[in-house]
Amino acid sequence: MYHTAARAVAALSLAFGIATAAAFDTPSVFTRSNVLAAGNYNDGFGSSDLTLIIQLEAGGKIIFDEGADVMYHVTTEDVDGWTTTAFDDSGWDEGITSVGYGDGDDNTEVVAGNVTSLYTRYHFDLPTASAIAFITVRVDYDDSYILWLNGTEIARNLNISGLTASPEIPAWDVSIEQWSMPHHEATKVPAGKPNNDRWNIAVTPFEQDVHETIHEIEIDVEFGGDSALAVEADGKLATSWGDMKRP
Repeated sequence: MYHTAARAVAALSLAFGIATAAAFDTPSVFTRSNVLAAGNYNDGFGSSDLTLIIQLEAGGKIIFDEGADVMYHVTTEDVDGWTTTAFDDSGWDEGITSVGYGDGDDNTEVVAGNVTSLYTRYHFDLPTASAIAFITVRVDYDDSYILWLNGTEIARNLNISGLTASPEIPAWDVSIEQWSMPHHEATKVPAGKPNNDRWNIAVTPFEQDVHETIHEIEIDVEFGGDSALAVEADGKLATSWGDMKRP
């Protein structure tokens, strides 16, 4: 257990095709050694493209963006514990986000076709955690995604929610196992390190425009608990983000 903070309030817009994680505990957030784990799920074997591009902003600062270092794994079977901070991803491949294939929007190309899902893990620090009121995550994707922050699910888009409900972690071959999920196209913006034009495209509802959809997630945090101490992911004692923010 990494801290004693209790619950969360997640302000997500279902109109943007996101399934809210408001029913779940808020993720622990540390000054060091945070992990955003992201599952990228394809609509089936033989798909022509696969993409997941993430920008994370905290306290008005971009923490990581397209072009960031990332650990990734192209799945051929389920991987136990891969969404948690404790998971050892040193045996995974190192890449530059985004990782995928097709459409020219990936900095790291993997073998095309027969890829049902791809797992990525972003490691980052938040040294000014005490001043952060919310986190914004922008996502450009094909075909589907789920995000976990320090082991806690914070969002999944609706086409994967139709196959497997929160907080379930899908099987590696979920799109084949349950026939298929609705197709979704990423924006037609070329790869960059970053390409800032990607995030200048107007956010549009999933149902209205499946070709240009970017999700922005704001997490407003409410904390309880009695202790002001937390164990960081690297094992050191530190004050947690939530406890630092409590009066």
